[in-house]
Amino acid sequence: MKTRCTIFLFLFFLTVEACFSQSKYGNVTMDELSMTVYPQDTTAAAVVLLNVGETRFSYSEQVGFQFEYTLQVKIKILKNEGLELCNRSISFYQETSTTGEKISGLSGTTYNLEDGKIIKTKLSKDVIFEENTDKKWKLKKFTMPAAKVGSVVEFKYTLTSKYFFDLRDFVFQTWVPVAYTSYEITLPEYFYYNVNMQGYERIDAKRKSVNETFQISYKDDSGRLQIDNVRCSAEEITFVGENLPAIKNEPYLWALNDYITKVSFELQSIRYPWTTIKNITTTWADIDKELFSSSEFGGNTKKTGLFKDEITKSNLTLQEAKIIQDLVKSKVKWNDKIAFSPNNLKDALKDGLGNSADMNFLLINALKTGGFDAFPVVLSTRENGRLPLSHPSLNALNYTITGLKIDTLMYYTDASAKFGDWNILPQRCMVTQARIMNENKVDWVDLSTFSSGASLISVQMKLDNTGLVMIVSDFRRGNSAYDFKVNFSNYKDKDEYIEKLASKLNGKIEDFKITGESKAGGDVKSEYTLIKDATLGDEFIYITPMVDLLFLDNPFKKEERKFPVNLDYLENYKQLVNITIPEGYVVEELPTSQKYVFGEDDDAITFMYRIVQNESTIALQYQFHTKQLMIGQDLYPALRDLFAKIVLKNSEQIVLKKNIAIK
Repeated sequence: MKTRCTIFLFLFFLTVEACFSQSKYGNVTMDELSMTVYPQDTTAAAVVLLNVGETRFSYSEQVGFQFEYTLQVKIKILKNEGLELCNRSISFYQETSTTGEKISGLSGTTYNLEDGKIIKTKLSKDVIFEENTDKKWKLKKFTMPAAKVGSVVEFKYTLTSKYFFDLRDFVFQTWVPVAYTSYEITLPEYFYYNVNMQGYERIDAKRKSVNETFQISYKDDSGRLQIDNVRCSAEEITFVGENLPAIKNEPYLWALNDYITKVSFELQSIRYPWTTIKNITTTWADIDKELFSSSEFGGNTKKTGLFKDEITKSNLTLQEAKIIQDLVKSKVKWNDKIAFSPNNLKDALKDGLGNSADMNFLLINALKTGGFDAFPVVLSTRENGRLPLSHPSLNALNYTITGLKIDTLMYYTDASAKFGDWNILPQRCMVTQARIMNENKVDWVDLSTFSSGASLISVQMKLDNTGLVMIVSDFRRGNSAYDFKVNFSNYKDKDEYIEKLASKLNGKIEDFKITGESKAGGDVKSEYTLIKDATLGDEFIYITPMVDLLFLDNPFKKEERKFPVNLDYLENYKQLVNITIPEGYVVEELPTSQKYVFGEDDDAITFMYRIVQNESTIALQYQFHTKQLMIGQDLYPALRDLFAKIVLKNSEQIVLKKNIAIK
C-alpha cells in the first residue's frame, strides 16, 4: 500500500510539473485553477507559470530603427502575499510629450474557478494609469481585477523604443518560483551587442543564424535619399529556464538585484552597409563629459550666487565647512525623495524643502561661495545595486553626494542625511565604487569603509537591597552614533525612548541623561542607572553580565547561502563590566574566557570575551570588531557557526553562592 501511495504522489508531482512547463498564455487549465500548492516550493505565495519575453527590431520611416519588446506573464496566486504580483508598473522614457518610448497592446485577464466554472475578468482601461517619476521617466501602472487567492492572472504588453542602445534587461527570476521562462531576441547584423549574463540559476542559451528584411529609407554618404528592401543576416538567441527557485532577500545583503538571474545587452557598434562603422561603446570619460555639459547636472554646480548674502570667503577649514553645511540644513529639509540631479535650486531654497540632489547641489554651491573646492560625487546606492562591471552606464547612477578637498585631504557628506557629517555617511551611500566629479580631476573612490562605528558601554554593577544595580555609561562615535541618532529620533520624546529601553533591558531606568542625540555629526553619550530584580540573601544569585546584547539571536539561520555577506559598516563594539561580589557570597560558576578570530586572513571579525575574578570583583571585557565588509558565501558555514557561538556566549551567566562558612 505504501508503495502504491508513493507511486501515486510521484506521478502527481510529475503531472503538475509537466502542466507548468507546458502552460500557455490565454489558455488557463482546470489543473492550474485548482492547484493550492506548488510542489517545488510548498511555502510559495505564488508561482509564475509563464514568463516569456521577445525583442525584435523593426524600421519606421519616421524614427528609423527601433526595437519592440514584448512580455507575457502568467501567475498562479496561492496565498494573500502573492496578490502583490497583481500590482504592476512598467517604466518607460518620454523625451518630450510627443517623442519617446510607447507602450501598446496592454491587456490582461484574471481567471477564477466558481462553482466548477471558469470566470474571466478582463483588465479594463479604468485601472490603468500613468505616473511621473521624474522629468522624463514615467510609470504605467495597473492592477489585475478580481484577483484573489486561487486566481490565475495573465497580462501582456509591447514596448516600442528607438533607443536601441538601451535594450531592456530580461529578468528570469523573482521573489516567487518561476515554473517556465524564456526570452528570445533577434539581433540584426547592423547592431553588435555584448551579451551579459548574471545570476546563479541555470539558463540554457541557443544561438542560430536567421535572415531579416527591412524596408529602409536613408541618405548615403553623398546625402542622396535611398529606399531599399534590405535583407540582412541576424542572430537569434533563445534563453530558457525551468523550475527557477524564488530569490529572496537575506540578512546583510546590500542589493538583491546584484544576484538575480537576468540577461543584459551592451551596444558596441553600428555597422550599416551604406555608411561607415560607428562605434558606440561608452566610456566613463564620455559620461563625465555628458554630465559636465548638462544644464541639470554641470550647470547646477555653478550657481554660486545663491548664498552670496550669507557666506563670505574665510578660513578653508573643516570646521568652517561644517558651519556651511549646518546653514544649508537649517534652510532646506529633505523631502525623503532621492534623486541624481536637482530640480530647481532656487525653488528648493525658497520652499525650504528638496530632494537629496537639491540639498547636495545647494551645499556644493554654498561651499564654493565660501571659497572651497567642492564637487559632486555620483554613485549607485547600495539598494540600487553595484555599477555594472562590463560597461559604463549613466542610467545605473541614481544618487549624488558632496565631495570636498582641503589641502590634500578628501571629505564626503550627504547633505540630505539629517544626522550626517563630513565622512559620516548613511549606509545607502557607503558603496565600493563612487565617482568624484571634480572638473580638475575625475577619479574613483571607495566609500564603503570611509566611515566606521565605535561603541563603548561601561557598567559598574553591584547588588544591594534594591536589587541588581548597574551604573551604565554608553558612548557612541561615527556611524554607531549616526544609527543611534536616527533610531532615537523615531521616538516621540525621551520618555518613550527610556520606556522602550527599560523594556529591552528588562529593568527599571533612573537618572537618564543624554548629550549629542540631536546634533548632525559628533558623538552621543548617555548615562543611566538600570535596576533589575534580584534578592540579596538567596542561596544562589544568577547574574547575566552582558547589559546590552549586541545580537539577540543568530541573523544567519539558514544552513546554506548562495550570496556573499555584506556587513553594514566597519565596527568596533566594546562592553566593559565591573561587578562587585556582595559580601557573604563566593563565585560558584563563571563563564569561560573565549576569543574567536574569523576570516581568510584571520582578522575579518574578531570576538573576545574575557572574564577575570579578583577577590571581591569580577571584570568582563567584551569586544566585537569587524575589519572587513565583504565575506564570501564559501565562508558562510563558518560565519554562521561564529554567530551561534557569540549568541550563546551573550546569554551565559555568573552564579554566586552564599558562603555558609561565614556567619
